[in-house]
Amino acid sequence: MSSRKLLPLSGAASVLLIIISFLIAGEPPDVDAVPEDLLSYYTDDGTQIGAALLALGAFFFLVFSATVATGLNGTPGDREPAGVAGKVSFAGGILFTVGMTIFAGISFTAGEVAEEVDAGALQTLNALEMNMFLPAAIGVAAFLLGTGLGSLGRGLLPNWMAWVAIVLGVLALTPAGFAAFIGLGIWTLVASAMLAARAGDAPMPGVD
Repeated sequence: MSSRKLLPLSGAASVLLIIISFLIAGEPPDVDAVPEDLLSYYTDDGTQIGAALLALGAFFFLVFSATVATGLNGTPGDREPAGVAGKVSFAGGILFTVGMTIFAGISFTAGEVAEEVDAGALQTLNALEMNMFLPAAIGVAAFLLGTGLGSLGRGLLPNWMAWVAIVLGVLALTPAGFAAFIGLGIWTLVASAMLAARAGDAPMPGVD
């Protein structure tokens, strides 16, 4: 299978790895959890395995966002390339990747030092893992809005997929942002399949 067919599937790989990472690690304790619960969670091997898989999933999302940006800025047709929208899309993919790796890094670090630091330090790490969501949220919004606006009328994705991305991107900027994160996962699975199928018919611009 050629790279032009494999690259869009990086989106599906990202979603599956992130889901698996959550299943393995489990839900982190609440910010007001007692020290015993924190220690039990962060000393479990699944916590660090989940963090590693989350980071790997973030890497594949970065590949997917680069693939989408390449399509937005090089799709042949009557209209000009997506321009700024394509750049916003890719910047959002980068920021989302940073946000996910921040979560992964904090979780991995907490697992490494859980038995060596006092309860207050572990509570701080846990609070950061539970609440350091702004980089990821802004990344979700930028990726979806850039991709949606850049896709309208350009043929990279159907217009209905573009509008779904725009709605989810706006939602990511509201207190209902977690729903947009779930929506991003579903949207990415569908878009990944569509782009892979499209790449089987014609090469994506800039991808051999």
